[in-house]
Amino acid sequence: MKIKLPVLAAVVCGYSLIPSYLLRYLQKVKRSRKCREECLGRKVLYLTFDDGPSSRYTPQLLDLLKEYQIKASFFTVAQSAADNPELIARMKAEGHLIGIHSVRHQNALFRGGHFTYRDLNQSVRTLAHLGCHVHYYRPPWGHLNLFTLYFLHRMNLHLVFWDVMAEDWEGDTTSGAIYDKILSRIYPGAMICLHDGRGGNEAPGRTLEALKKALPELLESGYEFRTVDTICNGRSA
Repeated sequence: MKIKLPVLAAVVCGYSLIPSYLLRYLQKVKRSRKCREECLGRKVLYLTFDDGPSSRYTPQLLDLLKEYQIKASFFTVAQSAADNPELIARMKAEGHLIGIHSVRHQNALFRGGHFTYRDLNQSVRTLAHLGCHVHYYRPPWGHLNLFTLYFLHRMNLHLVFWDVMAEDWEGDTTSGAIYDKILSRIYPGAMICLHDGRGGNEAPGRTLEALKKALPELLESGYEFRTVDTICNGRSA
């Protein structure tokens, strides 16, 4: 029996796209409201990084964060974490939050329950083997499915999306463009998503250059940086 295209589209939307975009929107609204009510007017930002760790770029990023005494949240690809255990140990030692971002950065859009469970379980187990008991998960490309929500609940994992992107993964962007997008798009309470791994034409290098300029300016203007587990004194993002 052939499935008509409109029916297939409706199934995909209900299974993945609607939950993904709706939850991202609701998280943004919740963070904004709670920060207005509980952060007492402080200019707080949540700096997060996806797709690493990278043996080339993550050490430089950690050096930069250490220079400015900034704590960030790293949503790590489990395979990359296993390949770079010393970087995971350093993140942990220097007070950064470590979460998961799938095993190999595979999209959950058209995946079923078996893949979803295996991906989350293997990610958690890999990081546990490296000494990290993770509680936070960000889905690759921001796509989850209904099985993702079920298994996140069972595994006591908190879903974390973002508010601000700078398209820093694009192969034809520049450090100046990334810097401009960060400065123009942020607001108190925003969660910024950048990348310390993957991307076209050595993209993380341009992210680093943008941050070398942006971080001191943000600190000078009164912003402070927190990890996602401290959002308005709660564990849930």
